Amino acid sequence: MLSLRSAMVALAILAGATAPVLTPAPASAAEACDDVTVVVEPNALGGDPEIACVRPEEGDTGADLFEKAGHPLTYVTSMPSVVCRVDGRPKTAGCAQMPPADAYWSLWVTDESGAWSYASRNVTEISVTSGQGVAFTWIDDDVVTAPATELGDAVGAPSSPSPELSPEDSPSEPRQLPGWVAPAGILALFSVAGVVWWRRR
Repeated sequence: MLSLRSAMVALAILAGATAPVLTPAPASAAEACDDVTVVVEPNALGGDPEIACVRPEEGDTGADLFEKAGHPLTYVTSMPSVVCRVDGRPKTAGCAQMPPADAYWSLWVTDESGAWSYASRNVTEISVTSGQGVAFTWIDDDVVTAPATELGDAVGAPSSPSPELSPEDSPSEPRQLPGWVAPAGILALFSVAGVVWWRRR
């Protein structure tokens, strides 16, 4: 026969079962770059992001690293430190004057934490060291968006995307038991406890 103590223990377990159950996010298996991660994201120009791991040498600028990664840069004629084209794109861009504010290659750099920041200097003026990243991402509207590539992504190709989760499986959404389970279980256990107490009088 169920004792009063056993009934109370079961009651506590049932109450704990109603707490949110969080599903841990899948760990990234992407390989990091020990040197400089060089990224080109063409976005609306078409094509996937290109990622390379480049070993910097003393005196290298950001421009040198893009060239070593196989991304030739074309500069604005009137301002030789401003990039007009990357990999010859966009072909229709005129490089005599500054690119328009809604169609240009934006330059980004990271610190060792991997966070992207808009570069405060031109690509021929910045110095990037091992553990950092440098990226050109194409902007085709008035919204400046940081590169989507993370430093933890696999070098040479973007990391494989994680399987899409349904709302019920989303790690950010705690899964709970149906609302009626706890009240019904608690009522049942109190009933059992009452019967046990009455018979032991």
